[in-house]
Amino acid sequence: MTRVLVLHGYSAENAGDGLLVRETLELIRDAFGEAEVTLLASRPETFADLGVRALPTVPTKRGWDKAMRAELNAIDGYDIVVAVGGGYLRAGTAVETLKTALVHGPQLRAAARTTAPTVYLPQSIGPARFGTRSWVRRTLGKLDVVMVRDDRTVAEVGGPTVVRTPDLATAAVVGGRRPGTQVDPTPVLSIRAVHGKINPDIYALARRMSPYDGYIQSTTGGNDDRPAAATLTPRLMVERSDLMTPGGTPRVVVAVRLHAALMALAAGHYVVHLAYERKGFGAFGDLGIDPWVHTVNSFDVESVASQARGLLEDPAIRADYDSRIAAAAANIAVAREKIVAELRTRARTH
Repeated sequence: MTRVLVLHGYSAENAGDGLLVRETLELIRDAFGEAEVTLLASRPETFADLGVRALPTVPTKRGWDKAMRAELNAIDGYDIVVAVGGGYLRAGTAVETLKTALVHGPQLRAAARTTAPTVYLPQSIGPARFGTRSWVRRTLGKLDVVMVRDDRTVAEVGGPTVVRTPDLATAAVVGGRRPGTQVDPTPVLSIRAVHGKINPDIYALARRMSPYDGYIQSTTGGNDDRPAAATLTPRLMVERSDLMTPGGTPRVVVAVRLHAALMALAAGHYVVHLAYERKGFGAFGDLGIDPWVHTVNSFDVESVASQARGLLEDPAIRADYDSRIAAAAANIAVAREKIVAELRTRARTH
C-alpha cells in the first residue's frame, strides 16, 4: 500500500479549504487506489470523517506537536509527499509572513530536504515580501513538481519545477450545468473582510442588488466571515446545504471568496467573483469566464451590478456563460488526468 504524507491542510470548517483537501484525497485514490494517508493540518480534528490520520501543524506555547514533528523527521519513509493545493504560502503582510513561517515553513523545509518524491498541487504562491522571495524560490526549486494555478505566480517564482495547472476546484465545476434554465429572481451576496477591511463599494453594490440573500462561506478563526456578513442587510441567510447542493434552482451569486465562487459554480449557479487574490483571476480564466471576475478593492459598482442583472434576466447571457465553461471542460479534465499520472509516476511504489 502506498504511503502518502499530505502537507498544508487547513480546516474543513473553511468550506473552500475542506474542498481542496477532499479533492487532494480523491486524486490520491485515483492514482493509487487504497493508500495509507497522513494529513498535516491546522485543525486536524475537522477532518475526522475522512478516514486519514491527521496531525496538527499550528504551534502552541509549548512548540510544535511532537507527533507532527516526528512525521516530518521521518518524511523520507513515505512513498510520496503531496501538498494540498491552495494559497497558503503568502508573505504580503507581517502577520501573513509570521503565520507562513510558523505553520507552513516547517512543512516546506521538510519537503525540500526529503529524498521522497514531492508534488505540490496547484498553488498560488505569494506575495513574497520582507526578503522572502529568494528563499521561496530556492526552496521550491528543491521540490520535484510545483503546480501553480495563476500566471502571476509563474512570473514571480517560476523555475524548472514549476508547472501551470488549473485550480483543483475547477474540476468540480465542469459538467452538469443546464444552459438557458430559469434562475431564482433573488441574487446572493457573499462577502468577507480583506486584511480587516471591507471596501465601501460592497455596500453600494448591495443596494443596487437589493433584495438579495446572504451566504457565509467560512466560520474558522481568522477566516470567520460572520462579522463581515453582519454588516449587510440580506432578505435571509442561505444555508450551505441549500446553496451548494447540486440540483436546486440556479441562482446568481456575487462572491468574494474564490472557493465560495467555485463551489457555487459546481452547484450550477452563475457567479460574479470579486477577487482579493491572484488565484481568482487564474481560476475564472481557466474556466473561460474571466469577464465575470473583478478586483474586490477596485471594482466598478455599476458594471458588477449590470452583470448580475444580466445573468438574472437574460437567458442568452446565461447560455454564453455555460458554453464558456463547457468549452473549458476538456482542458480541465485533461489537466486532472495529468495530475493523477504525475502522482503515479513520481511515487516510489505504485
